Amino acid sequence: MGPALMAALLLWLPAVLTVYGTFNLLGRGSRMWKVLTPLSLLLVAVAPLTVPDSTSTQAVELLWGVSVIGVPLVFGLALMVFSGDVPVGRIPSWGWPTGLLLVGFAMWLIVTWTPAFVLEVTLWDRFVVVMLAACASLCTSLFVLHRFFVPRRRSRSWPMLAGAVSAVLLLMLRGVEGRVGAPAVAEVAGVFLGAGLALLLSVLVVWFFERSLPEPEALPPPSNEDLERAAAIVARRLQSGGDADA
Repeated sequence: MGPALMAALLLWLPAVLTVYGTFNLLGRGSRMWKVLTPLSLLLVAVAPLTVPDSTSTQAVELLWGVSVIGVPLVFGLALMVFSGDVPVGRIPSWGWPTGLLLVGFAMWLIVTWTPAFVLEVTLWDRFVVVMLAACASLCTSLFVLHRFFVPRRRSRSWPMLAGAVSAVLLLMLRGVEGRVGAPAVAEVAGVFLGAGLALLLSVLVVWFFERSLPEPEALPPPSNEDLERAAAIVARRLQSGGDADA
Protein backbone atom coordinates (compact mmCIF):
# COMPACT_ATOMS: atom_id res chain seq x y z
CA MET A 1 0.00 0.00 0.00
CA GLY A 2 1.51 3.32 -1.09
CA PRO A 3 2.18 6.28 1.24
CA ALA A 4 -0.54 8.38 -0.40
CA LEU A 5 -3.18 5.69 0.12
CA MET A 6 -2.04 5.12 3.71
CA ALA A 7 -2.30 8.85 4.42
CA ALA A 8 -5.76 8.96 2.86
CA LEU A 9 -7.03 6.05 4.97
CA LEU A 10 -5.29 6.85 8.28
CA LEU A 11 -5.31 10.66 8.22
CA TRP A 12 -7.59 12.41 5.76
CA LEU A 13 -10.57 10.06 6.01
CA PRO A 14 -10.53 10.14 9.85
CA ALA A 15 -10.16 13.94 9.70
CA VAL A 16 -13.27 14.25 7.52
CA LEU A 17 -15.17 11.84 9.77
CA THR A 18 -14.09 13.82 12.86
CA VAL A 19 -15.42 17.10 11.46
CA TYR A 20 -18.65 15.54 10.21
CA GLY A 21 -19.15 13.57 13.42
CA THR A 22 -18.61 16.65 15.58
CA PHE A 23 -21.35 18.56 13.79
CA ASN A 24 -23.52 15.46 13.90
CA LEU A 25 -23.11 15.20 17.67
CA LEU A 26 -23.89 18.89 18.09
CA GLY A 27 -27.16 18.16 16.33
CA ARG A 28 -27.92 15.18 18.61
CA GLY A 29 -26.62 12.55 16.24
CA SER A 30 -26.88 8.81 16.49
CA ARG A 31 -24.95 6.57 18.88
CA MET A 32 -22.68 5.42 16.05
CA TRP A 33 -21.07 8.87 15.88
CA LYS A 34 -20.45 8.87 19.62
CA VAL A 35 -18.03 6.00 19.02
CA LEU A 36 -16.80 6.84 15.52
CA THR A 37 -15.95 10.49 16.18
CA PRO A 38 -13.54 9.89 19.13
CA LEU A 39 -11.97 6.98 17.25
CA SER A 40 -11.43 9.14 14.16
CA LEU A 41 -9.94 11.91 16.31
CA LEU A 42 -7.54 9.41 17.87
CA LEU A 43 -6.43 8.23 14.42
CA VAL A 44 -5.76 11.84 13.40
CA ALA A 45 -3.79 12.49 16.59
CA VAL A 46 -1.51 9.47 16.09
CA ALA A 47 -1.07 10.03 12.34
CA PRO A 48 2.62 11.05 12.71
CA LEU A 49 3.20 7.57 14.17
CA THR A 50 1.03 5.59 11.75
CA VAL A 51 2.02 7.40 8.53
CA PRO A 52 5.41 8.99 9.31
CA ASP A 53 6.41 9.17 5.63
CA SER A 54 3.54 11.51 4.72
CA THR A 55 4.24 15.24 4.69
CA SER A 56 0.61 15.85 5.67
CA THR A 57 1.43 14.85 9.23
CA GLN A 58 3.24 18.17 9.72
CA ALA A 59 -0.14 19.74 10.40
CA VAL A 60 -0.87 17.16 13.12
CA GLU A 61 2.56 17.71 14.69
CA LEU A 62 1.79 21.42 14.74
CA LEU A 63 -1.54 20.72 16.44
CA TRP A 64 0.31 18.75 19.14
CA GLY A 65 2.36 21.82 19.94
CA VAL A 66 -0.70 24.08 19.77
CA SER A 67 -2.45 21.82 22.29
CA VAL A 68 0.48 21.98 24.71
CA ILE A 69 0.28 25.79 24.69
CA GLY A 70 -3.45 26.19 24.19
CA VAL A 71 -4.74 23.96 26.99
CA PRO A 72 -3.13 25.87 29.90
CA LEU A 73 -3.76 29.22 28.19
CA VAL A 74 -7.49 28.67 27.58
CA PHE A 75 -8.04 26.94 30.92
CA GLY A 76 -6.19 29.70 32.77
CA LEU A 77 -8.14 32.46 31.05
CA ALA A 78 -11.39 30.67 31.86
CA LEU A 79 -10.43 30.46 35.53
CA MET A 80 -9.56 34.16 35.62
CA VAL A 81 -12.77 35.21 33.87
CA PHE A 82 -15.15 33.08 35.93
CA SER A 83 -13.52 34.00 39.24
CA GLY A 84 -14.40 37.66 38.75
CA ASP A 85 -17.67 39.57 38.95
CA VAL A 86 -19.97 36.85 37.64
CA PRO A 87 -23.15 36.05 39.57
CA VAL A 88 -23.61 32.58 38.06
CA GLY A 89 -20.99 29.83 37.98
CA ARG A 90 -18.41 31.80 39.95
CA ILE A 91 -15.20 29.89 40.68
CA PRO A 92 -13.82 30.00 44.27
CA SER A 93 -11.02 32.33 45.31
CA TRP A 94 -8.32 29.90 44.14
CA GLY A 95 -9.42 30.38 40.50
CA TRP A 96 -7.70 33.74 39.91
CA PRO A 97 -4.15 32.82 41.10
CA THR A 98 -4.36 29.38 39.48
CA GLY A 99 -5.49 30.87 36.19
CA LEU A 100 -2.75 33.51 36.38
CA LEU A 101 -0.11 30.80 36.89
CA LEU A 102 -1.44 28.78 33.94
CA VAL A 103 -1.46 31.83 31.66
CA GLY A 104 2.06 32.73 32.79
CA PHE A 105 3.23 29.17 32.09
CA ALA A 106 1.69 29.29 28.60
CA MET A 107 3.40 32.63 27.92
CA TRP A 108 6.73 31.19 29.04
CA LEU A 109 6.25 28.29 26.61
CA ILE A 110 5.41 30.69 23.79
CA VAL A 111 8.65 32.61 24.31
CA THR A 112 11.12 29.82 25.09
CA TRP A 113 9.77 26.51 23.79
CA THR A 114 10.14 24.99 20.35
CA PRO A 115 8.66 21.46 20.24
CA ALA A 116 11.12 18.82 19.14
CA PHE A 117 8.35 16.75 17.53
CA VAL A 118 7.61 19.54 15.02
CA LEU A 119 10.23 18.67 12.44
CA GLU A 120 9.63 21.83 10.39
CA VAL A 121 10.91 24.52 12.77
CA THR A 122 9.95 27.35 10.41
CA LEU A 123 6.34 26.19 10.54
CA TRP A 124 6.28 26.49 14.34
CA ASP A 125 7.96 29.92 14.29
CA ARG A 126 5.45 31.15 11.74
CA PHE A 127 2.55 29.87 13.86
CA VAL A 128 3.82 31.70 16.95
CA VAL A 129 4.36 34.95 15.07
CA VAL A 130 0.97 34.79 13.35
CA MET A 131 -0.79 33.96 16.63
CA LEU A 132 0.82 36.84 18.54
CA ALA A 133 0.43 39.34 15.70
CA ALA A 134 -3.22 38.42 15.20
CA CYS A 135 -3.84 38.64 18.96
CA ALA A 136 -2.23 42.08 19.14
CA SER A 137 -4.18 43.36 16.12
CA LEU A 138 -7.52 42.01 17.32
CA CYS A 139 -7.07 43.22 20.91
CA THR A 140 -6.04 46.68 19.70
CA SER A 141 -9.08 46.90 17.44
CA LEU A 142 -11.41 45.87 20.26
CA PHE A 143 -9.75 48.32 22.65
CA VAL A 144 -10.24 51.23 20.25
CA LEU A 145 -13.83 50.15 19.59
CA HIS A 146 -14.75 49.91 23.28
CA ARG A 147 -12.74 52.95 24.35
CA PHE A 148 -13.97 55.47 21.82
CA PHE A 149 -17.23 54.13 20.38
CA VAL A 150 -18.94 52.25 23.24
CA PRO A 151 -19.09 54.63 26.22
CA ARG A 152 -20.79 52.08 28.48
CA ARG A 153 -17.89 49.66 28.02
CA ARG A 154 -15.11 52.23 28.31
CA SER A 155 -14.11 51.19 31.83
CA ARG A 156 -13.97 47.53 30.72
CA SER A 157 -11.60 48.10 27.83
CA TRP A 158 -8.41 47.52 29.82
CA PRO A 159 -8.31 43.71 29.26
CA MET A 160 -8.07 44.29 25.51
CA LEU A 161 -5.23 46.77 26.03
CA ALA A 162 -3.47 44.30 28.34
CA GLY A 163 -3.84 41.56 25.73
CA ALA A 164 -2.40 43.74 22.96
CA VAL A 165 0.57 44.88 25.07
CA SER A 166 1.25 41.31 26.25
CA ALA A 167 1.19 39.96 22.70
CA VAL A 168 3.61 42.64 21.50
CA LEU A 169 5.98 42.01 24.43
CA LEU A 170 5.91 38.26 23.82
CA LEU A 171 6.61 38.87 20.14
CA MET A 172 9.61 41.02 21.03
CA LEU A 173 10.93 38.49 23.52
CA ARG A 174 10.45 35.61 21.09
CA GLY A 175 12.14 37.43 18.24
CA VAL A 176 11.18 37.34 14.59
CA GLU A 177 13.45 36.14 11.82
CA GLY A 178 13.30 37.88 8.48
CA ARG A 179 12.28 34.75 6.60
CA VAL A 180 9.35 34.26 8.97
CA GLY A 181 8.28 37.84 9.66
CA ALA A 182 7.27 38.89 6.15
CA PRO A 183 5.11 35.81 5.40
CA ALA A 184 3.54 36.07 8.86
CA VAL A 185 2.56 39.70 8.27
CA ALA A 186 1.09 38.73 4.91
CA GLU A 187 -0.91 35.91 6.53
CA VAL A 188 -2.29 38.16 9.27
CA ALA A 189 -3.24 40.84 6.76
CA GLY A 190 -4.87 38.23 4.56
CA VAL A 191 -6.89 36.82 7.46
CA PHE A 192 -8.19 40.23 8.53
CA LEU A 193 -8.87 41.31 4.95
CA GLY A 194 -10.71 38.08 4.23
CA ALA A 195 -12.73 38.36 7.44
CA GLY A 196 -13.61 41.97 6.64
CA LEU A 197 -14.72 41.08 3.11
CA ALA A 198 -16.80 38.16 4.44
CA LEU A 199 -18.47 40.46 6.97
CA LEU A 200 -19.13 43.07 4.29
CA LEU A 201 -20.59 40.41 2.01
CA SER A 202 -22.92 39.15 4.75
CA VAL A 203 -24.08 42.72 5.45
CA LEU A 204 -24.78 43.25 1.75
CA VAL A 205 -26.76 40.01 1.56
CA VAL A 206 -28.92 41.08 4.52
CA TRP A 207 -29.35 44.56 3.03
CA PHE A 208 -30.43 43.24 -0.38
CA PHE A 209 -32.80 40.77 1.27
CA GLU A 210 -34.43 43.48 3.38
CA ARG A 211 -34.77 45.74 0.35
CA SER A 212 -36.67 43.00 -1.48
CA LEU A 213 -39.25 42.70 1.30
CA PRO A 214 -42.56 44.53 0.81
CA GLU A 215 -43.52 47.46 2.97
CA PRO A 216 -45.17 46.36 6.21
CA GLU A 217 -48.91 46.79 6.28
CA ALA A 218 -50.46 49.05 8.88
CA LEU A 219 -52.19 47.17 11.67
CA PRO A 220 -55.90 47.86 12.21
CA PRO A 221 -56.83 49.68 15.42
CA PRO A 222 -57.80 47.47 18.37
CA SER A 223 -61.44 46.53 18.64
CA ASN A 224 -63.57 46.93 21.73
CA GLU A 225 -63.12 43.23 22.46
CA ASP A 226 -59.31 43.60 22.36
CA LEU A 227 -59.45 46.58 24.70
CA GLU A 228 -61.69 44.74 27.15
CA ARG A 229 -59.37 41.70 27.12
CA ALA A 230 -56.30 43.90 27.73
CA ALA A 231 -58.08 45.73 30.58
CA ALA A 232 -59.01 42.40 32.17
CA ILE A 233 -55.39 41.18 31.99
CA VAL A 234 -54.08 44.41 33.54
CA ALA A 235 -56.63 44.25 36.34
CA ARG A 236 -55.79 40.61 37.06
CA ARG A 237 -52.07 41.38 37.17
CA LEU A 238 -52.62 44.29 39.54
CA GLN A 239 -54.67 42.14 41.88
CA SER A 240 -52.04 39.36 41.90
CA GLY A 241 -49.13 41.72 42.55
CA GLY A 242 -47.76 41.72 39.00
CA ASP A 243 -47.23 37.94 38.71
CA ALA A 244 -46.72 37.08 35.04
CA ASP A 245 -48.46 33.70 35.48
CA ALA A 246 -51.61 35.28 36.79
